[in-house]
Amino acid sequence: MDTATTAATATDSRASQPPPANAGPAVPKPRAKRARETTDGGKKVAARPPHKVRKLVPPRPFPTVPTSVSATGPRSAHTEGKNYICITRRTELGAYLRRCKDVFLKDGYKTLHLSAMGAAIPHLMQLALSLPPILPFPQDEIHTEVLTGTVEVQDELVPDDEDEDISYRTRGKSTVSVVIRIGDGEDEPAADKAKGKARKNNVGRAAAKAAPAQGGAKKSARAPEQLVYREDEMDET
Repeated sequence: MDTATTAATATDSRASQPPPANAGPAVPKPRAKRARETTDGGKKVAARPPHKVRKLVPPRPFPTVPTSVSATGPRSAHTEGKNYICITRRTELGAYLRRCKDVFLKDGYKTLHLSAMGAAIPHLMQLALSLPPILPFPQDEIHTEVLTGTVEVQDELVPDDEDEDISYRTRGKSTVSVVIRIGDGEDEPAADKAKGKARKNNVGRAAAKAAPAQGGAKKSARAPEQLVYREDEMDET
């Protein structure tokens, strides 16, 4: 047996031996993070961000409350603008499905406008695919239109030095709008609105009828008579 054969046999025997019992699992060593360095006069100095980035609220595609509705009133009193919904990741998909279904069935709308921005776009796509199967309308009457776009948003750059002024930068952000129409897309008045109007009309008519009756009753009512006693009558009594 030559020297090469002996070395190969020894290597195979080492590889086949089990690891010692007290040896733990092999843990990879963490890689040390290398800080970005810049040269300043021949010396290496760790680079620090010159400012802090504060993202501002992006503009909404449509107002939260329509201009024809009081913004300070309760949400239950809002009858217009319910078919315009902004999609965010904070709300679950099931809540959006119930809300969109009520827009078609309870509020009587035939057109639904959905909008999402940035990271909420996948949430909107999932909603647009899950909503038509649960609607009680023929699938050939449900039309979905998808529009893509870009909106400009601003970031606030706050410098570390308090003497410096705050600056702003503009960047683009992707947006997706989905329009779902039922049939021709013409909205129908909801049953609740019609009932509310009829109830108001009945109340107004009843008040108008009661007003003349109350006026006649007031006229027919006589004022109480005043009794005046003279001094001689009071002495006798």
